[in-house]
Amino acid sequence: MELGKAIKIYRDFLKSKGLLYTKPREIVLKEAISATWHFSADELTSQMHNRGINISRATIYRTLASMKEAGILNSVDFGHGHIHYEAQKAKKHHQHITCEKCGTICEIQIENLEKVINSTAVKAKFKQIQYAIRISGVCEKC
Repeated sequence: MELGKAIKIYRDFLKSKGLLYTKPREIVLKEAISATWHFSADELTSQMHNRGINISRATIYRTLASMKEAGILNSVDFGHGHIHYEAQKAKKHHQHITCEKCGTICEIQIENLEKVINSTAVKAKFKQIQYAIRISGVCEKC
């Protein structure tokens, strides 16, 4: 998602909740949108602190959760005991393959999977909101 669009969405979301668009929230938003990897709240906190950006862990957790609620971030559970986030992308749905040994996460696209999922939901008379598929195993390096 483009940063300008994310800022507008987030400002509108916060306003609708009676919350302010603060400098710490803006910094977290920019960091999350610019991330090119799947990150946990703790990983983002460490990365920011290592670069001299001192925003509390609690603020980062709350901001990421509200960004997910606003539709700016997706969250994914890779079975590592915490949630990973990624910015909403304009590209098609994708799935993830995770290595159980080293934790490597790869994005893949399974051709025609969306069609199969959508037709299955229609046949079951079920309104699909979202889906998540995670394939785990051991990568070639491990």
